[in-house]
Amino acid sequence: MKKIIVAIDAVTYNEYALEYAIGVAKRSGGMILGVFLHDLSYIYTDIPSVFELVPVEYSHIIKKQHEDTDKLQLNIQLFNERCNAEGIKHKAHLYDGTNIVDFLVKESVFADLLILDEHMSFTHTTSDQLSNFIIDLLEDSNCPVLIVPHKYLPVDNIFLCYDGTPSSVYAIKMYSYLFPSWSQKITSLVSFNETSSNHLKHSENIKDLLHQHFSNLIIDVENSYHSDAIIVDFFKENCTNGFIVMGAYKRSPFSRIFKKSLANTFIKEVKVPIFIAHN
Repeated sequence: MKKIIVAIDAVTYNEYALEYAIGVAKRSGGMILGVFLHDLSYIYTDIPSVFELVPVEYSHIIKKQHEDTDKLQLNIQLFNERCNAEGIKHKAHLYDGTNIVDFLVKESVFADLLILDEHMSFTHTTSDQLSNFIIDLLEDSNCPVLIVPHKYLPVDNIFLCYDGTPSSVYAIKMYSYLFPSWSQKITSLVSFNETSSNHLKHSENIKDLLHQHFSNLIIDVENSYHSDAIIVDFFKENCTNGFIVMGAYKRSPFSRIFKKSLANTFIKEVKVPIFIAHN
């Protein structure tokens, strides 16, 4: 039984993150908490400070609030109907306010998994950019995060990113605990070495661990560590219907992917679910 949070823009509903959440909940027998985030920062942006002696027209703010209320009520209804249709235990929670990241970080303390749409943002970003909203949650979330593409895709192949660090091992363990029903899928442990050596760091230890969790395991040691572009190209070429597991925000080639400049390229070009956990 798992508790899965799916973050949903209360006004701009996107069903893809929910579809992934339903898939996880069905396999685990868990429940989905749909957190509908209603960003009210536009109100404070349009209201002058007490030191600005200027007349203010509030009618457009009131109009937008009424429009938002109609949309969010419909979107919560769609969420409930979709979960009921799949027989999934669920709750809907509406958060009205600012400091959306802080709220979601606190909610993540009491969740097994947080699911985010890759394009989710509450500030203006282009479609090929990873928003500050997602970057901040990856840094601060208290549970693993699953970033999903803007389209529901089947998963046939699992890629476990490994660099010998505790962070990468922790991510693999968390994935195995949360997705035990996928233990028989084709699972590749991918490691990038600085040299031409095929040596796997802590080889015996990591193999002993993985063989307890995955019955269809492949070890793949690549030799192109120094190039971020080569890492991205590897996943573009090999990750059709894939699912990537990685630790984040440590000094490793994989964690560099989620420094913002490279993250934009990675998310844009490698269109698969990405499971990120850090300890």
